[in-house]
Parts: sequence; structure tokens; C-alpha cells
Amino acid sequence: MELVSGEGRPVEEGTVSTVVDNRGMLCAQGILRLMRAMLTVGPAGVVKVLSTDLAAEHDYPAWCRTTGHRFLGHRREPDARWGSLIVSFVQKRAGEPTP
Repeated sequence: MELVSGEGRPVEEGTVSTVVDNRGMLCAQGILRLMRAMLTVGPAGVVKVLSTDLAAEHDYPAWCRTTGHRFLGHRREPDARWGSLIVSFVQKRAGEPTP
């Protein structure tokens, strides 16, 4: 599936450093889980986020703008349990060290 926003080009699954599964959570909880995951990802690493909360389409790009991380885009995928799934891709800002 193609990205529906962001940079408009597909993200290679092989470039994903980690996956954050936020299915069934509100977006505020998902942002907190994304923040924790970013601590373990190396500079310029890509995080794939799975969300069911429609607010993710707006909240993840906004969070990236305020934190300096790069929002690569998201796409919609069908999910057997949740119906519509929002798959977002975030790249950690370069130059931020990993603890």
C-alpha cells in the first residue's frame, strides 16, 4: 500500500528499526510509547507505529514537528480484529545519541 501523507514515497520495511504496537490505545498513550521506543533507536532509525486511533493521522506528524523527528508518512491497512489500521513511519532525528 502507498503512503497517504508525509513524503509520498514508500518506506522500505527493511529500514524499520523497531515496531510500536499501539492498537486499541488512545493516541496520547501511543505518543508516550513512541517516545520510549525512540530512546532505544539509533540516530536516523525508523520506527513503524501501528495505531487504531484515527487521531494518529494528525498527532504523529504534529509530534514530529515539535520534537525534530521526521514524519515519513502513514498508510491505511485492513486489520482482521480492529478494522482499519493506521501504519505510521517516524525517523529519529540524526545526531541524537542512543543511551
